[in-house]
Amino acid sequence: MTSRLDLSLTEPERRLAARLAGRWNDLLYVPGPGFASPLEPGLYASSFIVVLEGEPALRVSSLRVPAFGGDLCRIRLEPLASYRLPNFGSFFEPERRGVIYAMSGDRRTAADYPPHQPGWSYDGPSLADHLRAVPTVRVVRERVAGGRDDGTFAWSADRGIALTGADGQESLFLARPAESEDAVLAVTAGLYRALLDPSAPSVPGASPAELLGYGDWPGPLDVAVDLAPLTL
Repeated sequence: MTSRLDLSLTEPERRLAARLAGRWNDLLYVPGPGFASPLEPGLYASSFIVVLEGEPALRVSSLRVPAFGGDLCRIRLEPLASYRLPNFGSFFEPERRGVIYAMSGDRRTAADYPPHQPGWSYDGPSLADHLRAVPTVRVVRERVAGGRDDGTFAWSADRGIALTGADGQESLFLARPAESEDAVLAVTAGLYRALLDPSAPSVPGASPAELLGYGDWPGPLDVAVDLAPLTL
């Protein structure tokens, strides 16, 4: 007997994702601990806000689902009716770093202050030239199958959104099974090119299964990745 699970984007979310192909006014993030990866430059974890030109802003995060003895996830997109702009950092204007909330020294009141620790905010070059106009978006879909003594299992999940910028450079939003519901942004494909291009040279420790988080999954898994274009 085979147990199956489908973690596809809903049709409303697919329509939202298709709107990412167009003009972006900004790309925002929530600053704080764990934002920048100390091991992978250009990889950031947050709940992201894409500010679209002439459209409602979109929040990009992860939907986590416990299943088959582990945690699965898919990318999630939601429209944002309102948000407080000064709270967020910006990839388009890196000097805008947002704010961090913490308790005061006497633990009686909360205060906000700019993120001051290394890795709490974006310190790279502006991504405006890259993402100001996004001509192409694609869904990154994983298809996984495995087995154990009580039977076989399989799932498919829309794990991410691949973005081709105006300069031809590729970036990637990828879901992860974190309790915080943060997604990750790979500013450049880098090691993650293995998810976007099956012909990309293999890199030890960066197979599609490992990049998707299944390197330590108990038992063997058959992992495949498909890309599907999104259009309105």
